[in-house]
Amino acid sequence: MLPEEVYKRRPNHNNTSESVILIVANYIVFTVALQLFATCAKIGTFFWVVLGALALYNFFSIRKYREDYGKPQVIAYVVSLAGMILLFILLRSRELTC
Repeated sequence: MLPEEVYKRRPNHNNTSESVILIVANYIVFTVALQLFATCAKIGTFFWVVLGALALYNFFSIRKYREDYGKPQVIAYVVSLAGMILLFILLRSRELTC
């Protein structure tokens, strides 16, 4: 049998910062919502609902971990938002078979 200490995690043992987790979650949710609810010539209403929920998640996540967001993390977050806008434009401008 293994001792009980093996199963206890140390606090802050994971090294992934909250800003990286937020950016990755944003891209995953945005891309899936874009592929499912923004097809062909129509952008579905549920796509905007998902983006609104994602914005609320971002607001509360940034507010909760405000001390972890320095200048480099804020710059990375803003660049990731610009990248999502570019991704939206690129995926919407491609030829689709409907």
